[in-house]
Amino acid sequence: MPDYVITLSSIPPRFSRLALTLETLLRQTVPARQIIVYLPKTYHRFPDWDGSLPQVPEGVEIRRVDEDYGPATKLLPALRDFGADQEILFCDDDMDYPRDWAVAFFKQRARQPDACITLCAGSVKDPQLKARQNLLRPRAWRLWRAFDMEQNLRVMVEAFGRKALGWPHRFVGRRRCLKAGYMDNFMGFGGVLVRPGFFDDDVFDIPEEAWSVDDIWLSGIAMKNGHPVWMIPRRRESTSHAHFNQAALTDMEGGRQGRDKANARAARYLQERYGIWL
Repeated sequence: MPDYVITLSSIPPRFSRLALTLETLLRQTVPARQIIVYLPKTYHRFPDWDGSLPQVPEGVEIRRVDEDYGPATKLLPALRDFGADQEILFCDDDMDYPRDWAVAFFKQRARQPDACITLCAGSVKDPQLKARQNLLRPRAWRLWRAFDMEQNLRVMVEAFGRKALGWPHRFVGRRRCLKAGYMDNFMGFGGVLVRPGFFDDDVFDIPEEAWSVDDIWLSGIAMKNGHPVWMIPRRRESTSHAHFNQAALTDMEGGRQGRDKANARAARYLQERYGIWL
């Protein structure tokens, strides 16, 4: 049985429903040794927060930290709390994780002992580069959304349910990967398996360009230390709880296009500083 811990963070607007996600993490078929919710003592985005903490189920620990690292708070404090070889599975606070969610990461870990294992991933797009020179292979084979009939049907059912039955709006996860392989950056909402030894002290020095786009920043620091991203194949993403877009960082960046621009700024910073993704 793997020895691992689950870590995540949250924000005050989501505290009232945090337990929904935590209950799914407690029900894993391969249970974690610890489940830790890292919460900063103060929030940059919520200066008027009164300090009230969320209610969490038995078996979940809240740890207060002095620094608000933004969304990276779900991982950065754990890098100092645990040894270099501790497996850490970090995730988001608004998803409904199935019981066999954690197992899928350790099946891939057996094949890729030194990679960041992720369910969801992306590629850095740089219009200044006609061709990447150091592209890691094999690349993951991704399923195009337009041809994903299973997903399209599920989206239609959700849309009907919202309109006709009053269902709340949710994120409907899909199968993104047909064949396992390398990608550039992980997407933390699906979960990511890492070890503290993948990162160095640079990871705590988050530049302004990357504060709100932790996936790009964390992936880049791991990559420059020799720990690329490996994508799990043929597994459907988790579905969100109804509050998944509440106080979302995408809104902070002015919508999807603003978020894409923020990702591009952070990627450019990492490319120029560390020579990765070129």
